[in-house]
Amino acid sequence: VGYVDDERFATARAAALAGRGWGDAGIRHDLEGHALAQEVVSAALDGLTPESERAAELAARLGRTPKTAAQLARKGFGEDALGAAFGEQIADAGL
Repeated sequence: VGYVDDERFATARAAALAGRGWGDAGIRHDLEGHALAQEVVSAALDGLTPESERAAELAARLGRTPKTAAQLARKGFGEDALGAAFGEQIADAGL
């Protein structure tokens, strides 16, 4: 792509997006949009706090409501992470 250090860019970008409440799928999509190699993208994601922990922290901070679950889903959090963070509320809301 032309970045001086793709790994460093990917790691910093992934951390910044995770800090803004993005899930792994959203971060992966963003990094792939920068034409980074799959190995670089995967390594950057592996360096983050696990997605389920990030989802649980956000759910606790924002409230464990269907609206919050939908918001996190739009930001790229996967079903497993949302299920761990919201439990039965996800099934009840049909997400």
